Amino acid sequence: MDKILIVDPLAQSADLIRQCLSSTGYEIYTAESGLNALAKVTMFLPDIILLNAELPDISSFDLCKKIKSNPDTEYTLILFMSSLDTRDSRVRAIQVGADDYIEKNFDAYLLISKINSLLRVKHLSDQLKQKYVELEEKNHILDLQLKMAQQVQRSLIPDIDMTFGGIRFTSQYMPAMDIGGDFYDVLPLSGNRIAVVLGDVSGHGISAALLTAMLSMMIRNLAPQHLSPEQMLFYLNNEMNSIFENKVREMYACVFYAVFDTVEQKITYSNAGQALPVMIRASADGDGALELDAAGLPVGMMPNSCYEYHVITYEPGDLLVFHTDGLSDTFYKDSPEEFSRRFKEALMDAKPLADPKEIIELILNAFYNYNASKNEKFEMDDMSLIVCKL
Repeated sequence: MDKILIVDPLAQSADLIRQCLSSTGYEIYTAESGLNALAKVTMFLPDIILLNAELPDISSFDLCKKIKSNPDTEYTLILFMSSLDTRDSRVRAIQVGADDYIEKNFDAYLLISKINSLLRVKHLSDQLKQKYVELEEKNHILDLQLKMAQQVQRSLIPDIDMTFGGIRFTSQYMPAMDIGGDFYDVLPLSGNRIAVVLGDVSGHGISAALLTAMLSMMIRNLAPQHLSPEQMLFYLNNEMNSIFENKVREMYACVFYAVFDTVEQKITYSNAGQALPVMIRASADGDGALELDAAGLPVGMMPNSCYEYHVITYEPGDLLVFHTDGLSDTFYKDSPEEFSRRFKEALMDAKPLADPKEIIELILNAFYNYNASKNEKFEMDDMSLIVCKL
C-alpha cells in the first residue's frame, strides 16, 4: 500500500485533503510542521509528500531540499501545494527538487489525478531500480565467471619463452576481450621432435574460450599419439565433428600444426585454414621470405577431411614466425596480398635481431601503435604470435 504524508500546519486543511483521499486506499499520515515532517519521513518512509508551501518553523523549500538531499529519502515524491500559483514559486519548487506543483484551491479529482500520475512514475522507477540491482548482481557473478574463465584459458595458453634443440620459441598473446578465441602451444614430443600448434576458433568471448580449452586438451592428448601433422589434424577434425554433429552450428577452428626435427633440421607441417607462417632464410640474399603454404579445411567443418603435408628444411639462423589472422584483419582484411608483402618486409627488418622479444615488438609496431608496457587488447580480433629463432 502506498503511503502519503500530508504536511500542513492547518488541521482543517489536512483533514480536507484526507477526506479527498479517503476512497483511494492510500495509507495516510499528517504532520503540522517542518520538523515534525522530517521525523515522520524518517519513521514511515512515505512514497509521496503533499507539502504546503507555508510552514510555521522552517521554509518549505528548505524542507524539500533536505528531503531530496538525503540518500534515504531522495526518491520520495514531493507534490508542492501553494495558495500562490506564480511562475517564480513553481520554478523555485522545481529547483529544490519538487516533483510537481498544484495550487491549493484544487478539486479532489485533480489532486488524485496528480498523485496517481506521480506514483505510477515512481512504481516504474522502483521497478527499474530493482532490475538494475538484479542486473548488477548478475554482472558481478558474470564478471567472476569471466575472470575464472580467463584464468583457465591463460593456463592453457602459456607465455612461451623456451629453447629446445637449439631453437628458441617465444610467444605473444593479445585477446580482443578478456578471454579470446586464439590458442597455441609448444609440445615436446619423443626424442628430438617438438610440435608447434597455433589456432583460432570461430567467435569470441566465453563460447570461444570454452572451445579453445577443449581443443587445447584434445591436441595435448593427440599429439603424442600421431607424430604426423596431417594425421593429427585428421583425428582432431573427426573428434570435433563427433562432439558437435547435429548440435551446434558454426563451431570450427583454423589450426596450423608443425613438427620440428631438430637433428635432421626439418619441419613437417599441415594446415587447416590458418594464416600462413613465414620463414626468413638467414643465408638468402635479397628476398629470403618464404610462406609455409598448405591447404585444408578448418577442423569441425566436415568429417573425414584430408590434410596435405609438406616438409621444409632449415638452417641455424633462420627465422620462422607463426601468427593468427588478428594481425592482418586490423588493416588488411580485404587486401591479404598487401598484408603478406608488408609482413615479409617487417620480418626482413627483424632478421638481424637476436632477441625474439625485440622481433615481436618490431612486428607489432609495424601493424599497431604498440606500447609494450600496456596489457593491450585489440578491438578487431585476437592476435597471437610465435617466433622461432632456428
